[in-house]
Amino acid sequence: MKKVIARIAVLLVSVVMMASASVSCNDKDDHDHDDHDHNLVEEIPDDVNMKLDDMPYGGEFRKLLPEEFDTPIGVDRDPRYLSDEEAAKFADYFYAISEKKPEYLEKALHPDFLKTLLEKTGTDSAQSYVDIEYNLIKEFTETDYSFDFVLVDDMVTDEDIINGYSSTVRSSLPGAKITDVKVFKINCTYKSLSDEGGSYSLKERLGDYVTLCVYTADGEPYILF
Repeated sequence: MKKVIARIAVLLVSVVMMASASVSCNDKDDHDHDDHDHNLVEEIPDDVNMKLDDMPYGGEFRKLLPEEFDTPIGVDRDPRYLSDEEAAKFADYFYAISEKKPEYLEKALHPDFLKTLLEKTGTDSAQSYVDIEYNLIKEFTETDYSFDFVLVDDMVTDEDIINGYSSTVRSSLPGAKITDVKVFKINCTYKSLSDEGGSYSLKERLGDYVTLCVYTADGEPYILF
């Protein structure tokens, strides 16, 4: 997972291989709380007075909610590092999977990348892709599910990982003006459709974060995995 899911591949294939050996879903208490837990920024000594603008990712979190912005589900992120428009692309992607709605996948991915993705994975349509992704995740949730919140918990700072994504974006979209390539560690909460309990943590089920990139091509943000 730390080297990121293969660029042109089904999102969770490598997670399936890793987590199947290490995660036992039945004995985890993975209910998530309403206020959503996050990885906190490194603890700052009491005698250090640091301005918010100088703090790393996680210095503040702000929710982007459907009733406030054109996003199908909520996103919690540090708005200093992830704009509303960028955060909405993460919501579009996960919503596309859990609701099996390819039109949201088409909003999240650049059309050229989506075409290449379908060709490389031998998938005949965006609908087939989201159906496959749904079923992959269901192997871990062990129930039908619906994502209700995206938690952008941390920002990747490893230059090798960032440069790898940047290289993939630029080679996949020759001629496009590429800016703002950023990589994040993402968790989601979901509702089980088989019970009336609270929200569950996808990270607890998978055993790790999902790592996704967001970038801007010709002025429009998209995601890459």
